Amino acid sequence: MATTRTSQITLFLVFGIAALVAGYWFAEHRQQTESGNLAKEQSDTLVSFAARDSQGMDRNLDEWRGQPLIVNFWATWCTPCREEIPDLIDAQQEFANRIQILGFAVDRAEPVASFIDEFGFNYPTLVGESEGMELMALYGNNGALPFTIAFDRDGQLVARKLGQVSASKIVEMVDAANP
Repeated sequence: MATTRTSQITLFLVFGIAALVAGYWFAEHRQQTESGNLAKEQSDTLVSFAARDSQGMDRNLDEWRGQPLIVNFWATWCTPCREEIPDLIDAQQEFANRIQILGFAVDRAEPVASFIDEFGFNYPTLVGESEGMELMALYGNNGALPFTIAFDRDGQLVARKLGQVSASKIVEMVDAANP
């Protein structure tokens, strides 16, 4: 009888501790977005950030300061990224007078160069695994791809999309960046 009572108390304690841990975890993550990968603290302005482009040249986000900008984070191995790239290429062509699209490949330089050639990119692309992760983290993303953010000409973050961005969402971002 004492063993059964001890087992019940032990079981009660295990479930109680599990409930506390689960409650803590949910409390910490409740402010995340629909896809569940955005952090609580993030920048809401365009930061000065340096990385190499797909040609190996040093670039800085400051180059695009003063113009509406969409930054799309992607990787060659990411299927949703591959699916959204044609819509971004089309948007750069259609809205070239209203927005600059900038790709950021969170990947190695070698596969990115052939990927850009294969898809016929018409916008600049920065490349860097750790650099891309660092920049995404500044805007609240804990590492999920694809991830797309938009800034108005004053450098204010006006839109963010975690997951594949559709053509209609790109148009919404263009409009948000051009009030």
